[in-house]
Amino acid sequence: MVYGFIGLGNMAGAILRGMAGSGNFSCDTLCGFNRSPEKTQNLAQEIGLVPCESAKEVAEKADVLVLGVKPQMLPEVLEPIKGAIHPDKLVVTIAAGKGFSFYASYFGENVPLVRVMPNICAQVLCSASAVCPNAACRPEQVELVRAMFRSVGEVYDIPEAQFSAFSALGGASGAFVQMYIDALSSAGVKAGLSRALAQKIACQATLGAAKLCQETGEHPMALVDKVTSPGGTTIEGVHVLKKQGFESAVIEAVNAIIEKDRRLG
Repeated sequence: MVYGFIGLGNMAGAILRGMAGSGNFSCDTLCGFNRSPEKTQNLAQEIGLVPCESAKEVAEKADVLVLGVKPQMLPEVLEPIKGAIHPDKLVVTIAAGKGFSFYASYFGENVPLVRVMPNICAQVLCSASAVCPNAACRPEQVELVRAMFRSVGEVYDIPEAQFSAFSALGGASGAFVQMYIDALSSAGVKAGLSRALAQKIACQATLGAAKLCQETGEHPMALVDKVTSPGGTTIEGVHVLKKQGFESAVIEAVNAIIEKDRRLG
């Protein structure tokens, strides 16, 4: 089984490193092409990726073809390779916004295709990845894709109608969390801590809070109640966040991403 990647940017690179490091995928079965040759060569040296000279070469070699390019680049990538795509190949796309009908216009409806939406935390093997197969996929093909993305984190089965919502919650929201960490760190600097120490504290506090919510299964606000003593200090900060529209700002940001994702489609 040959796994071919067209596009070797940050996300595809993280997936390849995860697959290679998992021990479940032999490095000599991983091949790829990128318009910038240095990215291909870097991965060849780092994990043993087999470099290809063109997207068409990848499409012809691969049993499983992963499309790792940005949505706006897809037409120029798909047109030259569509002749190499047939129902015996499995196509995986990590591009946002483009639904099954878009790919069917190039490959037809009989080619098995799985939409996947990972996030950049794949770089530290902690991605949240949505998986959605089209009607041509066999169960074992879907499980193969799940195995690929389990190598970089958790996998969730999401219907296509909910893919835009997942893109916001599971994908883009990581940027919000980084902004939150930066804001906490800046507040720590203002209070007299060094930037390095403030950032370490903010990262650990954020990581711990997420782990607590995940492992206990409690509602986040129930956990807030546990640390907001009557007349205490934490409730003062919570009150300010509510007053400044913290929750509504997050909801509006998620809605904006969903609308943009739908426009891309």
